[in-house]
Amino acid sequence: MDLKKEKKAPCHLWFIAIFFIFIYANGVYDYFMMLGHNMDYYNAKGYGEAVVQYFTDYPITFLLLYTTNVFTGLIAPILLLLNKKIATTFALVSAISDTLLLILTFLFRNRLNVLGMTIAFFDIGIAIITFGLYFYCNKMKRKDILH
Repeated sequence: MDLKKEKKAPCHLWFIAIFFIFIYANGVYDYFMMLGHNMDYYNAKGYGEAVVQYFTDYPITFLLLYTTNVFTGLIAPILLLLNKKIATTFALVSAISDTLLLILTFLFRNRLNVLGMTIAFFDIGIAIITFGLYFYCNKMKRKDILH
């Protein structure tokens, strides 16, 4: 009888998964506050009328990319904690949708001028580290940690 022994997940898997759950749980919160036009949230962040207008009548293509990014970004590390191979796919979908959203909104929504350089760098950083999550999940999959 050939029983495949499951490999134990390394400790850093937990750290990475929890880190990304934190990042994307904040992203989901931001998603609802921004698209729900929560003025207290806008004011607390120091956003002006330009940001309110930016998220008013947000185009469906951008909304789909934004929604896909934040929810697959939250689900991917949860699946990673559960040692599921599909975490790799969710991380990749999140990273690609975020990258496409950034490119399109920089080109067609004047994102840089409306949201500013600090948020631009932060958002680009999130896209980059989400690709890092994808590569990490892929590595765990190759090591047979994910099944």
